[in-house]
Amino acid sequence: MAEAEVDASGAPVEVHGFFQDQTAAKRAEQQLLDHERKALVQSGLLAAERDLAVRLQHALLPLPEQSLRLAGLTVNVAYRPLQERLNVGGDWYSAMELPDGSALLVVGDVAGHGLDAVATMAQLRFTAKGMAVTGTPLPQILARLNTLLLHNTKRNFSNFSTATMLMARYEPATSLLTWVQAGHLPPLLVHEGEARYLPGPPGVLLGAAATARYEASTLQLQRGDHVLLYTDGLVENPGEDLSDGLDRLARSIVTCTPGAGFLDAFIDSLLGPYERRDDVCALHISL
Repeated sequence: MAEAEVDASGAPVEVHGFFQDQTAAKRAEQQLLDHERKALVQSGLLAAERDLAVRLQHALLPLPEQSLRLAGLTVNVAYRPLQERLNVGGDWYSAMELPDGSALLVVGDVAGHGLDAVATMAQLRFTAKGMAVTGTPLPQILARLNTLLLHNTKRNFSNFSTATMLMARYEPATSLLTWVQAGHLPPLLVHEGEARYLPGPPGVLLGAAATARYEASTLQLQRGDHVLLYTDGLVENPGEDLSDGLDRLARSIVTCTPGAGFLDAFIDSLLGPYERRDDVCALHISL
């Protein structure tokens, strides 16, 4: 910016002026524009990944009819993602009749969210179902799933993954429920109007230790009994001790009457005032 000084005849005799070097400002502006473009590209990639994860999860884990009849049991299923199309998690379930007429009932929870969690969930879900169909004992199924996750970690350490899981098999001829767990919260049994958590057999979470040992527990179900299998999203709340959530679940379930569609209403009433930070998956079985 400049201004000329002139003499009496109007001829310029000197010039006064100043300048400002805009190089740094222009360079910073260009960098901001570059970062903005990269952020938009990254946002698009993340949105595409979330969309793909949702599609995969829906394809791999379709929600069945909410009330099923399996091997003489009434099975109610409920699945609640934390937020539709966002942070797709690894909670999953299986409820199916096996070739020998028994029922397989499973809930599991893979650590993390996104495509990696969905991929690990798919591996565990279909591998577990395949082994159960061939008659593999439940403790062996967990041991082999543990080996599977450890093998995946060795191949790609950056994709380290762990999971909790609870698997049960019900035999209608004997009314015997056999169950195993890998670091998972215990089943909740309601018998004659009283709720209690079943003592868990040994079993650390999957993918944590090569020397993991898994054992089975059994329970004789009686007419009128009902059992709830669930993931931790049903009982964990920010700033609250886990035992408080478990106590609240046990108190609440004895007041409900099992029936078609009751599980969704029960979960709504249980979670109503609390902020969820995880998916919720639950299987309720009644004899």
